[in-house]
Formats: sequence, C-alpha cells, structure tokens
Amino acid sequence: MTFIRKPLLLLLVGACAASLAAGGRFSLRLLFDTAITLAVLPLGQVIAFVVVYWTGRRPARFSTAVDAYCDGFWPWFMALAVLGMFGALSSPIVAAGWFSRVGIVCAVTALVVSLRVDWRYSRELLGRGSSRAVADVVVQRAIGWSIALVYMLITAVPKAGSFLPDVAANLFGTRP
Repeated sequence: MTFIRKPLLLLLVGACAASLAAGGRFSLRLLFDTAITLAVLPLGQVIAFVVVYWTGRRPARFSTAVDAYCDGFWPWFMALAVLGMFGALSSPIVAAGWFSRVGIVCAVTALVVSLRVDWRYSRELLGRGSSRAVADVVVQRAIGWSIALVYMLITAVPKAGSFLPDVAANLFGTRP
C-alpha cells in the first residue's frame, strides 16, 4: 500500500492550498471538505497511470512505478503552494482581481514542466522509446484529465441548474 502515499500527498497539498486561498488560514472544515471533493483527482491520475503502465514493458514493480510516477507531481505541488500563498497573503480585493490570472500562470507553468517530467519518467523508468513516451503522456493525460473533467461537470450540473431561472429572466425579461 505504499503506492497511495504520494497520491494522498497530492490530495493534502490541494486541500491545504484551497483552505489557504479561501480563508487565508488552514481550516479543518475546508481541509476535509476539499479533500473529499477532490479525492477523485489523484484517483484519476493513478487509474490513467495504470492503463499506461500495463500497455507496455514493465521493468519496475507496480508499487515502485506508481511511487516514482507520483514524484513527478512536484510542479503541481509548487503551483498549488503559490496559489495558496497568494490567497493567504493578499487582501480579498487583490485576490478577487488577480486570483484567476495567477492561477492560469501557475497551471500553464505546471502543465509544461510536468509534461517534460512525465515524458522523462516514461523514457527512463519504464524504458520506452521517445515516440512511445510521448504516446504514454498523451494517453495518461487524456484519461486522467477526462476523469477530472467529467467529475467536475457532474458535480457542477446541479449548481448550474439553479442559475437557469436567472439566465432566462435576463434573456427574456421575465421571471418564472
């Protein structure tokens, strides 16, 4: 069960960053709520890794391979830490105006760096060729991010439905 330590660390870092960004401090309620809500994200990453791992040569044991793969989460750890610190250290007015811009910069930077980290992982630890390593990264991202996107859409649909009467009133000038 050592292979779940680093995915759980990703979950903890994400929950801590959300708690800091939302309230400027660590709150157990926010930590637990966020950890429960975001639990599907590291799970999706591990599922995507399993698919990639089992489709080719496997020179490393599964638990070692998952643990080493999760070492590549450090760009996302750094991005989450920067976002959490930005939310905690800036005033609410500054945070409201700049949080999405800072978030986009952090996410794009983490994405670019993590693509390289994952490609090197496939080349070095899994012993894949260059083109196969690219395919591994593409497949892993497609599966992992699709799981995350579907989950986010499913959880957002009930909330989005509550906005429909207001949208209709704004478009048509009447309230239902």
